[in-house]
Amino acid sequence: MALLGSPQEGEVVAAARAIGRTLDAAGMDWHGLAALVSAEAARQAAPGFTFRTAAPRTARKLMAHLARQPGATPADRERLERLRARLLGARKKVPLTAAEVAWLDSMWCAAFGRGAGP
Repeated sequence: MALLGSPQEGEVVAAARAIGRTLDAAGMDWHGLAALVSAEAARQAAPGFTFRTAAPRTARKLMAHLARQPGATPADRERLERLRARLLGARKKVPLTAAEVAWLDSMWCAAFGRGAGP
């Protein structure tokens, strides 16, 4: 693929033909390759995991998981349990304040890294 950027016209054409043959052998075409590249670019541009978009049941499970992490203090565990109890009756939307989401997201990132999903 790097040869597609060559200043030599013959190298560019040869590289394009070689890529075309490779795609053909895999049962794909240039449109399929373009779709894969676009999908990967969209996946990489998507925001990382956040409690703001998690379903209540998922959020409760992830909060329980956070409470079991070595870095969670007793105060963190208590706050997580209070938040989990508040979510127990929630159906579709997580009723958390922006500050609570920010705190949960920062705990998640500290434990598992930025954007690490469940």
